[in-house]
Amino acid sequence: MWELEKSWRISILSVVVCAVMAVLVARLVWVQLLEGPQYKKIAESNRIRKIYQQAPRGTMYDKNGAVVVGNRPSFAISVIPAEYSKPETATPFLAEVTGMTEEEITGLLQQGQQFLFTPVRLKRDVGQDTMIKIEEKKSVLPGVIIEAIPVRHYVYGEMAAQVFGYIGRISDKEYEERKTAGYGMSDLIGKDGLEKVWEESLRGVDGGREVEVNALGEEVRVAGEKTAVPGNSLVLALDANLQKAAEDALKAQISASRLGGMPAKGGAVVVVDVHTGGVRAMVSSPAFNPNVFAAGITSREWNALLNNPDKPLGNRAIQSTYPPASVFKVITAAAALETGHTTAEEIFNDVGFYVLQGWTFYGWEPKGLGRLNIVDALAMSSDPVFYELGRRLGTDNLAAYALTFGYGKSSGIGLLGEESGFVPTEEWKTKTYGEPWYPGETIIAAIGQGYYLATPLQQALLMMAVANGGTIYRPMLVDKVLNPAGLTVNQIKPEIIRTIYLRPTVWDAVRRGMEAVIIRGTAASSFNGFNKPVAGKTGSAETGRGTVHSWFACYAPADNPQIAMAVLVEDAGEGAMAAVPVGRKVLEAYFALPSSSPMPPPAKSD
Repeated sequence: MWELEKSWRISILSVVVCAVMAVLVARLVWVQLLEGPQYKKIAESNRIRKIYQQAPRGTMYDKNGAVVVGNRPSFAISVIPAEYSKPETATPFLAEVTGMTEEEITGLLQQGQQFLFTPVRLKRDVGQDTMIKIEEKKSVLPGVIIEAIPVRHYVYGEMAAQVFGYIGRISDKEYEERKTAGYGMSDLIGKDGLEKVWEESLRGVDGGREVEVNALGEEVRVAGEKTAVPGNSLVLALDANLQKAAEDALKAQISASRLGGMPAKGGAVVVVDVHTGGVRAMVSSPAFNPNVFAAGITSREWNALLNNPDKPLGNRAIQSTYPPASVFKVITAAAALETGHTTAEEIFNDVGFYVLQGWTFYGWEPKGLGRLNIVDALAMSSDPVFYELGRRLGTDNLAAYALTFGYGKSSGIGLLGEESGFVPTEEWKTKTYGEPWYPGETIIAAIGQGYYLATPLQQALLMMAVANGGTIYRPMLVDKVLNPAGLTVNQIKPEIIRTIYLRPTVWDAVRRGMEAVIIRGTAASSFNGFNKPVAGKTGSAETGRGTVHSWFACYAPADNPQIAMAVLVEDAGEGAMAAVPVGRKVLEAYFALPSSSPMPPPAKSD
């Protein structure tokens, strides 16, 4: 009996031992044969650390070769998620030295869990004091490293900020769209302006090093290295000197208007080459400093920009629309002359007001401007004359010519968010409001008020067409693209987007009227002593809020046009009061003339 029980126990024990051995063998086979490569990879990753080298973005040059956007060396605090083993103590410390919240750090690290051995950059452009604090605590900060990276540098701070745009950390959506193109979850990407539109060209190809590290995370040797390739560079049509002069002039005028009791919320200046469409200056004020984005903007800084009532992130030159005011009289005059509703010889009598079907519409000069032909009417910006021309033309004739000159359509300048403005018609009014178009609305439209809306860029393109005889080129911010070796890989050619066909006598009358604006008309007092011929038009756009936007549009030299310009100063009063002095300052800079300071006091005018 005992022998039988003993045999039975031995059999059971043998089965158990065999089962255990089978499990061990199976696990060994599984680990070594099936999962062996994976564990080998993990082991190698623990021993070999990949240090990515961020490629410098391409440089932006102005038309004269000056660097306006480049890169500068800096350091970043980064974390390798797989080695970050003490978050309970490391995260609060990192939050303290970086100025980030613990939630922000944790969120970034969670995003990096997909690639455990790829450094997640927490804070870019850190100072020496911060780096010292990190180095002093390195033994208790496993996985925390300091990387040398290039940081985007906008050389002149706020200058042309809305044109250049800014860069920021890639979003989840952007990463999903671009990860196959080599983007990482900590990468920076163009968010607005040229930085975004030209992202694919400006971005380079990242490089990096594979380094062997010891148990303490210290580098032992370099196992491999790949050099980063910088992005392509852009040569812009912008003239940095002219851009700076225009920004300074606009800021000074906004300050002066505020001192004079005007709200003067902001403004814009656009200068274009009338023979190519090259944008020589594009100003929107107030602006912002894109360097705060390049270094890593905080939530507080971002919210301050977003909630700023003056909207510095917006580009007023192309993203804001305003009644074109009396600058629109150039179109009304051209339409009336071309269609035979008036001639250069017809004489009108401006008595200070205009009566239509029992309604009285007043001009800017209550005493009247007297007997005027079309050239005089443009020079003195006579409202009653243009009321009459609007009545003769009719709403849809005005609209047709406005569309011909590019109003109501975006120019395709190559920046995000360009507004098309608005050109009203009788049909639109009926469909939108269920009401007929009233005769009074036509005569208001003839002086650029009512439903008409235009951007400062569209006003500049109107001047371009008058200056060169009817050709509107697509506004061009980038002249050419250079590869890292400095060779041209893409030369941007001027592109005609619209041609206006008017009889030579019509162009002649309109130009003489605009030249008279500067010599003896509404802008004469501000251009006293200016020794270059200029042709222009002032405008005062009523806002409906009791304030007036100030307009001035022109081209120069009048006898051999090179540039066209539009100036807008929001809520700053009549055109001659604010916009014209800015225009003169810009032209002084363009022609390298002595500065007129102080400016002669402008006369009261439209």
